[in-house]
Amino acid sequence: MTTEASVQEKPRPRYTGHQIFPVVASIVFAISALLWWPVLVAGPTVDRTSTQLLVGGSILLLAFLAGELFPLQIEVRRETLLVSGSELPMVLGLLLLPAWLVGVTHAAAGLLVFLVRKDSGRNIAVNLSFITVETGTAAAVVLALSDPGSPKGMQYLAVAIGVMAGALMSAVSVGLTYRLIGPAEPLARSIGRAMLAAAAIVTFALVGLSVWQSSNPPESLLGPLLCVVLAAVLGVLYRIYFLFLRQHADLTRMYTFGRQVTGVGSSTADWRGVLEEVRDQLNAEVAVLRLGDGDREQRTLAIGPDGLLDEPAAALDDPLLALARMTGRAKVSSDRTTDRTLLAALNSRNAWDVLVVPLRSGDRDRGFLEVRDRLSRWGRFRDEDVQLLETLAGHVATALDNLRLLDTLRHEAYHDAVTGLRNRLGLNVEVQASMADGRGGAIILVELNVLSQVNNALGHDRGERLLRMGGDRLVGLLGPDRPVARIEGDRFAILVAAQSESDLIAFGGEILTTVGKAFSLDGIEVDPQPVIGIAAITATADVLGDVAVDPGTLLQRAEMAILAARAREDTLQIYRPSMGEVYRRRFQLVTQFRQAIEQGRIVVHYQPKVNLAERELVGVEALVRWMHPEFGLVSPAEFVEAIEATGSIDILLEHVLDIVLRQLGQWTARGIRITGAVNLSVRNLLSDDFAAKVAEALRRSHVPPELLTFEITESSVMADPEHSLPVLRRLHGMGIGLSVDDFGTGYSSLAYLRRLPIDEIKIDRSFVQGMGTDLGDLAIVRAIVDLGHSLGLRVVAEGVEEEAARDALREMRCDQAQGFLISRPMPLDRFEAWLASRTVTIHDPTSPMHVLRMMS
Repeated sequence: MTTEASVQEKPRPRYTGHQIFPVVASIVFAISALLWWPVLVAGPTVDRTSTQLLVGGSILLLAFLAGELFPLQIEVRRETLLVSGSELPMVLGLLLLPAWLVGVTHAAAGLLVFLVRKDSGRNIAVNLSFITVETGTAAAVVLALSDPGSPKGMQYLAVAIGVMAGALMSAVSVGLTYRLIGPAEPLARSIGRAMLAAAAIVTFALVGLSVWQSSNPPESLLGPLLCVVLAAVLGVLYRIYFLFLRQHADLTRMYTFGRQVTGVGSSTADWRGVLEEVRDQLNAEVAVLRLGDGDREQRTLAIGPDGLLDEPAAALDDPLLALARMTGRAKVSSDRTTDRTLLAALNSRNAWDVLVVPLRSGDRDRGFLEVRDRLSRWGRFRDEDVQLLETLAGHVATALDNLRLLDTLRHEAYHDAVTGLRNRLGLNVEVQASMADGRGGAIILVELNVLSQVNNALGHDRGERLLRMGGDRLVGLLGPDRPVARIEGDRFAILVAAQSESDLIAFGGEILTTVGKAFSLDGIEVDPQPVIGIAAITATADVLGDVAVDPGTLLQRAEMAILAARAREDTLQIYRPSMGEVYRRRFQLVTQFRQAIEQGRIVVHYQPKVNLAERELVGVEALVRWMHPEFGLVSPAEFVEAIEATGSIDILLEHVLDIVLRQLGQWTARGIRITGAVNLSVRNLLSDDFAAKVAEALRRSHVPPELLTFEITESSVMADPEHSLPVLRRLHGMGIGLSVDDFGTGYSSLAYLRRLPIDEIKIDRSFVQGMGTDLGDLAIVRAIVDLGHSLGLRVVAEGVEEEAARDALREMRCDQAQGFLISRPMPLDRFEAWLASRTVTIHDPTSPMHVLRMMS
């Protein structure tokens, strides 16, 4: 049984075929010579005439050729054996013809097959050496075990043993050669498979010869007829079995190939495996994948017996590709075409038989799949090979479409649809890669602060143009290799290399200069107000020494830097840990607010207001405080703004209002007349049902509405006067007092003051505290007092901390005062103690209510 060493070389070879084949051929030819020498010296063991030798040799040559050209494919225990059948003519030849003629015809048949197939000289030499050692071993064993005078049974036994020994020698030679070339199956397994096939063929040959010679008388045709019938029956059975086996194998290979191609990626290693499978399924020497879009080739990958090949890209007018593109396939052999352009294309590929099919997706060609020169069987590619290659090409084209779809989806997932820049997710990937490989760097967050105005005034289409122009400016400044992303709105993020803080600030200044120039949108000049926040990173820690964080946290830090820049009315800030503490604390206050109300940690402190003329206690201002378990006493200046942004300010007001009204009710029940002032937020005034909620709270507490006062600021009213003024009028109509807090610091003033349904104005503490040293502040306070009185309003001075200020206010006829000189804000228990120690009760005969007068 002849096995061709050129059929397949294993991956990761120890030696290449070019290195090992000449050595193997030389050694095996030497062994063959030692085996053939005694056979040739002994002379022919079978006496035949020249005519018999000629006819017998011709028949034997044809038999060896048939065995090489049409091997048998047999499946044993889920393993497929490819059996050449050369043992069959060898058995008959050694029994009927001289041994030398068997060796010559076997070698000649093999040489013809290898030459027509255009094997390399090394492959031909090593395969011929295997043939000679196989026939030489068989002939030497037959010579040693029998002679022409031996009984027929002994001759049969000697030939059977000889042929089996030759098959063993050939299998050992091939197996050892494979082991030298690279990883191969175990030697015992390959030898066992070879001996199993050889034993079956030897048995069949001897049985067939016995049947042939069993005719009695000898000239009868019964024996030959039985052999012919038996051969025909076996041929039909094998044909049916072979077709079933091939169909099953094709389906299995198609399923395996489909699974392999489905999971293929874009790496060369993945596509190398696919090409290996194509080459193996078509039993080709070379498989080539040519990827391109239309007529332009972009990438070529080729694989041969020794691994990847340096395959040049085919010309755009390559005749084989053009033929495949035009007809859907190209099947060309050098001995079956006279077209010079096709022959030149074959010569450029160093091939004599080529199949090419296009990789088609819809009506477009994605490239070509190409195989060259069949291995292990003599002949050209057949029509079924074309169909197989087309099927494989269909799988490859589908895989290419899937990869294109995945690339598109991946691009859309990591890039912004408006600008084409990376999005937040795409930037995260870049930052993670920078942190993983130790490059470090910094995230620079740029906000234009103009998108909403453009969208509202000019439309969203121009807003998108603004974003694209802003992104183009950044890419133009930074270059295409530097990651630029649009995060959200008109915020852009840039990943820059690691550098010093001073360099980051200088670079940020360049960015501000670039994006800060006016954008021209259809002749309209739009001036941005860019702000930059920077967060620096390294692979293990940022420049501030913090432990490494994820990209999301880094972006959050850059956003904190932007917020800090806005708060300081600056255009650039670098993140500091203190910024994080501020926003972390604010976040905790917002998220823990509702729980604090339920646990009674939101309390009210009271600061008294005194009538300056009679020195009577006329009321208190309710100031909310938060007794936080971690931060201690938190003032409203810190947490009211935070919860106001979350929409929880109504909950806070309802809570404070319930506490104050309940306390006013208790004082009223004791016969003490004290008014209570509660601060309102702009969001409270924007609520449509606010007045109804206040009325319901007064009804529940049974407190007269004139004991309740709401303090508002000018800015809160001016935020939306058309909406807030009707609400204030409804409250005033209910009898509730209204007071303008921090008067003199707002941006409106007299234009709306006369329209407001108010009862009093409170002079801002900054003027009251400065009037002792600043004549301007003194003049402002005097003017406010006079203005309030001229409008029929009470005037209250806040921030009174010195007796001189109190006396000056009394001289100006200011109505009431409030400040540390009188008392600081106090919790209820301390305020009750203050009342007991600092006031006396004066009975008013005209009213059931008592008046509290300050002690001297």
